[in-house]
Amino acid sequence: MSDESGHQPPGSPQEPHRRQPPGWQPPTGPPPGGTPYPQGGYPQRGYPQGGYPQGSYGPPPKKRKVWPWVLGGVLLFMVLGIGACIALVGTAVNEVDKEINRTVAVTYQVDGTGQASSITYSGRGGDVAQDTDVTLPWTKEVTVDGIVKAVTVTASAGADGGEITCRILVGDDILAEQTATGPYASASCSGDAGK
Repeated sequence: MSDESGHQPPGSPQEPHRRQPPGWQPPTGPPPGGTPYPQGGYPQRGYPQGGYPQGSYGPPPKKRKVWPWVLGGVLLFMVLGIGACIALVGTAVNEVDKEINRTVAVTYQVDGTGQASSITYSGRGGDVAQDTDVTLPWTKEVTVDGIVKAVTVTASAGADGGEITCRILVGDDILAEQTATGPYASASCSGDAGK
């Protein structure tokens, strides 16, 4: 007994390489509770020739490739990151440029008894200027700019001594103030006018 492909069922008497137990007989007649086998010896089951059985969903859909989506996501992330960095740097540069060009009006004051032998102060762009043999009180208004708006004033008393006070004002606010006494006493004030 063989099927359409020429294969024989296991244990059939025609299968020479397999021994059957003594007294074994091939089954005859229909299987219990079923119909007899067709002439080939096996029941005909499975899908009919010519495709999938009726009512099925057809062939499974083709799988889409994932790597283009991953690559696209990575590239999008990189482009957005670079754009954010450029925007952040652009904003920082703009703020630095505004601060460099922003000017602040500063008033230096020196008070005391007698005369100051010298008064040294900073001006625009960090320039330093000096006035000598100055009668007190003394006031000087300057405009400062730059990224750091550091301001300083130093006043020195003469040989006669006395009291000398320096003061830095930004608007009506006192940024720094110091007093010194005695011959050749020196009062020094400094601060950041950009705050």
